[in-house]
Amino acid sequence: MRSCFLISFIFITLMISSCIPDVSDKSELLDVQFTDTTFQKIIDLGDQRDINSLYQYLRHKNPAYRYHAVVVLGSIKNAEANDSIYPLLDDQNMQIRAAAAYAIGQSGDPKSSKMLISSFKGKDTLGVDNAFNYSILEAVGKTGNIDDLRAISTVKTYRSTDSLLLLGQAMAIFRMALRKIVCEEGTSRMVDFLYTDAIPTKIKIIAGHYLARADNIDLILSKIRLIDIFNKIRNPDIRSTLAISFGKSKDTLFVPVLKTAFIAESDYRVKTNIMRAFSNFPYSQIRDIVLSNLKNDNLHIAATAANVILTNGIIDDVPLYAEYDTLTIPWQVRSKMNAAVLAYTALYYTKSKSAFSERIQQNINSSSNIYEKAAYVDALSKDPFNYNILIQLYKQEKDNQIKMAALSGLGNVLKSPLFFKAFGNGYGKIKGEILNLLISGISSGDISQIAIASGILNDPALQWKEWIKDTGFLKEALIKLKLPAEIETFNELKSCIAFLENTEFKPEKLAFNNPINWTLMHSIGDSSVAAVKTTQGLIRIKLFKKLAPGSVANFVSLINKKFYNGLYFHRVVPNFVIQTGCPRGDGYGSPPYTIRTEVPQSSYDGEGYVGMASAGQDTESSQWFITHSATPHLDGNYTIFGKVIEGMDVVHKIQVGDKINEIIFVK
Repeated sequence: MRSCFLISFIFITLMISSCIPDVSDKSELLDVQFTDTTFQKIIDLGDQRDINSLYQYLRHKNPAYRYHAVVVLGSIKNAEANDSIYPLLDDQNMQIRAAAAYAIGQSGDPKSSKMLISSFKGKDTLGVDNAFNYSILEAVGKTGNIDDLRAISTVKTYRSTDSLLLLGQAMAIFRMALRKIVCEEGTSRMVDFLYTDAIPTKIKIIAGHYLARADNIDLILSKIRLIDIFNKIRNPDIRSTLAISFGKSKDTLFVPVLKTAFIAESDYRVKTNIMRAFSNFPYSQIRDIVLSNLKNDNLHIAATAANVILTNGIIDDVPLYAEYDTLTIPWQVRSKMNAAVLAYTALYYTKSKSAFSERIQQNINSSSNIYEKAAYVDALSKDPFNYNILIQLYKQEKDNQIKMAALSGLGNVLKSPLFFKAFGNGYGKIKGEILNLLISGISSGDISQIAIASGILNDPALQWKEWIKDTGFLKEALIKLKLPAEIETFNELKSCIAFLENTEFKPEKLAFNNPINWTLMHSIGDSSVAAVKTTQGLIRIKLFKKLAPGSVANFVSLINKKFYNGLYFHRVVPNFVIQTGCPRGDGYGSPPYTIRTEVPQSSYDGEGYVGMASAGQDTESSQWFITHSATPHLDGNYTIFGKVIEGMDVVHKIQVGDKINEIIFVK
């Protein structure tokens, strides 16, 4: 314990004594040509995750090679490499030092925080934007402990012009919070950042995300200041996160503030987050404003309002919810209101619920949109007595989206707080029937059905260990899965088996299987663009060749093969992301290969970033997403390979079921 306090004292002393880079540091140009065979070798070794062969380049006389080798190690995230990276914390080139600090932080190794802290440059007196010290601070946020957090949080000697140091301090506090490490001093510092006019917007955005995402923080002493900030600040990223933090607090003092802001707000993203925040307050206080926005012209807002009703509704308003089934409204809203009717109608009103369930089935039959059909199937699952309808839908429907929805719905039935009350002593028979169907899903050979059924069987609350003594059928299904393409389902099923057998789950790590096409890379310029023609309009994406060469090469290769033409946007989360690139349209599909995660030091610090979807480290393939707003919690884990330069209005309009008509690569 004594050593922790000593480290904290040293850290504070270092940071108080100053802020800026070494004047003697003359950073050399670290760019290299993509035709450079040594550079290609470094990237390829990183792609192969061959850290032992990369070590030689960390000592190379050419600083560009040292730099790119350590950048690659930052994507690999292997703590075994840290001993070889530590010497680069003293490299003459500041960019290399910064990249080394970042790579060490990416390893998440708690043992590395002491070395990082001791490397902080505390005697600089002339510079302002200290990239190295910034990287040290953020890295400690990924590796340090509560004492380190308190030490960082209580430093208040940075000037408002020390932008990178202040950003590093904010990032450290935020990264700690993502690891469930928080303290009062950290929260106070983030509120100070938001309240101080001179603090740059980029730092305020991180502070806002901290308040929105940190667990177990108390805003009681800061709520008056936060309300003042919320009313004055206009940046939508900051306002959106503050709205979430207000809701998370559950303090009803924020309700009138949020209502007033919602009415005056013009940015749908802020309104969406305010609507989300309403779900944390008593229904009586938010009822009218939520109901009145079920028909909002912006579907993101309307669908979010419907979700609030689904999670917060009451029995007295069920007749009102039912009326929405007769209105001309988008299916994203209608399906949620259908679900709310079943969720809040008293269990013993079996005739009423049965009649309304028939209306929902009519909605299924009258739709030609498979995503809409699946949404109505999900609505049926809000009444436990509909388990038999779900079983029949699974057996009779040919479309996989419906089968997926039926399986998920049966999981909802089992997890319903009304399940035991509905079936009494006969619950075991019903659970057994559902188990038989889950076994059918596992044995189907379909990756989405296997993944969903595995997830249900992997739920401790459902107590399947008492029911499943022989996991042979699960292991048989596991053997039949094809790697690397079906890695997400493979790990889901493997986790299920480990749970049922009381053994430790170790995710499968994929071998290198898809080398970078360097010939293709030579055709991609620094300003190359992908023109994405969708059913809502055109989106132009600038490709970040230098940031993520493997991901860009893969993306362009798939464009050239016309792989994306006709694919759906299968996932849309309001004020978060739109996602596409699945050949199945359900989120489980991909080409028969994977590519590597590429996460050099970069940030989802605004709207329009294009990232690779994944099911874990090194599982990326063809699916990608575009952000609606800043999402810094994705930093360091999800590859950024481009940014929207035209058509963000189109991105904001896209909904589930919209399509990519064509993507054209513009050199």
